[in-house]
Parts: sequence; C-alpha cells; structure tokens
Amino acid sequence: MTNSYQCGSLLVSNCPIHDGDNISAFNINIDPDSNHYGSWFCNTKGCHHKYGQDVIALTHCFLDKKYDKTHSFVEVIKFCEEFTKGVISINGDIPVRQTTLDDILLKNKKVDNPNKGYTRDVVRSRLVFPATYYLNRGFSETVLNELDIGLCNDPKSEMYNRIVFPVYDETDTYMVGCVGRSINDENPRRWANKKGFSKSNYLYNYNKAIKRISRTSSVIVVEGQGDVIRLYEAGIINAVGLFGSEFHDPQEFLLQKSGALNVVILTDNDEAGEKCRKDMNEKLKYSFNIINIVPNKKDVGDMTIQEINKVIKPQIQGLY
Repeated sequence: MTNSYQCGSLLVSNCPIHDGDNISAFNINIDPDSNHYGSWFCNTKGCHHKYGQDVIALTHCFLDKKYDKTHSFVEVIKFCEEFTKGVISINGDIPVRQTTLDDILLKNKKVDNPNKGYTRDVVRSRLVFPATYYLNRGFSETVLNELDIGLCNDPKSEMYNRIVFPVYDETDTYMVGCVGRSINDENPRRWANKKGFSKSNYLYNYNKAIKRISRTSSVIVVEGQGDVIRLYEAGIINAVGLFGSEFHDPQEFLLQKSGALNVVILTDNDEAGEKCRKDMNEKLKYSFNIINIVPNKKDVGDMTIQEINKVIKPQIQGLY
C-alpha cells in the first residue's frame, strides 16, 4: 500500500488488491475495541465481494495475488496457522471467520450421541446380505458387503422391504442414520429416510472416504449412493454422495473440514445434475480447485467399470 493514512478507526489507502490509484479506496478497521476490528472493504472495485471482509479473506486475496493462483480456504488457514505460530494462540477467544467450521457444523445439525447410536455389528445383525436387488443390477457383492448395504426384512421396522444404506459417523463406528430403497419398483415412495435423519447434513460414504481424501487432498462428489458404489468398485474410494441433486451448506462445511484442496464434481448428466453442478461451482469456486466432469451415461451408476477406467480416471489422475 502507498499513501496510507489513518482516518478515525480506519486505515485508508489505495487498494493493494487491484493496485488502484485512488488513495481512499481501501479501508480497514484498526480499532481493537470495535466489533468490526479487522474488517475491510474496497469502495472502488469491490474487491471484498469476492472473498469476504475479514482478515482471513484479506490474507486469501494477498496469497492469490502474490502467487498468481487460486488458493483453497484450507490452504489459507494453514498459512495463517504457520504465519502466526508463536505469535498468537487460536485456543482462546480470538474469532476465526466468526466461527470455526466445527461450530458451524454443530449449528446446522443435531449433535449425534454415539452412546445411542448403533454400532456396525448391530446394524449388520439387523440386515440380510447380500443385497440381491442390487446384485441383480450389476453391483459387486464384495463392495455392497463392505459398505453394509443389505435388506431389512423386519416387518416392524420402518425400513421393511427396503435396501438399507447405513450412514456412519466420521470414525466409521456408529450409525447416524440411513436411507432405504424399496425393492418394489411400483412403490411411489422408492426412497425413505430413517425417522430423524436429515440427509442434507451428511455426505454418503464420508466415513470411508475421509482417509483417502486426506491422502490425495481430493474428493469426488456425486449425487446418489449407486454412483458412490460404482466408483468404489473401480477403486475410487474418495467419492461421496449428496443423497440427491441438491447441495446444502452443512455438506459444504464437511468438504471444507475434510482437508480437500480439489473437488471433482461428477453430478448426473441431466437438467437437475447440471443445476447442481452450477450451484456447487458458485459456492466452492473460492475455496477449492474444481474439476467438472459430466458422465457419458445418465449417471455414474449406469457406467461400467471399463467405462469409468476409460472415461473418468484419465481426467482425475492423481486425485483418487
């Protein structure tokens, strides 16, 4: 910044983001007693609209400009942690982006009590394996078994005569909910959620994918459980499902929390899939490196392993 000066609680200068020559364009609050301490804005080109107005956002701007590339939110946080090491502690009351990602997650979903959740052994004891319905659709018995996908034949259960897809916590220990697919194709309510389970707060297969996401810094996002299973069969373990064609804020926070730097968006090849893809691009464009892939069938679940190896894998080398 050049020609900077203080005006009340504001430090004023030309904007260091777009290098403008208006010496009053950039404003940042430097009053530590103010509720807006650290907030900034550019009143000529609105540079703050792209990233946000807190100090983390400003750091994000500077990093992108200095290295001439887009950084993910996770990279920015890691930079800030390293830069402030030994200078400040983030263990106290210092706010980071208003709230931490964990705080946001807690606000957007009911906290699951593992003491009340079913363990995997209990879940499996209540289902019938293999899931013949999906075997007949060409899915692998091995993968169906590994993901605990089985038939509920208990007439007293709300999932009776449905293929159950358990959803586990991040430790892969306790079931936090499930969705069920009716084996009767004439049933108008083909899919049902377990009572009390809000699928918009979760990503299917997150429990299995999280380790591979950490290893590859990448996550593949698809719509349905069948898409996840097919990718899993092809050796792409770091795939998660949205439980549909809508992308919700808690799911975005889970992606942030995962540590991924790259997000491969692989939604369905239809109007709803395209809409979801655009929505995800808009929400994630400043936080991740995004790769968009459109399947050559209606969805990934309709593709063969050979087609995935030939069409999908070459586009995500090093990301799975």
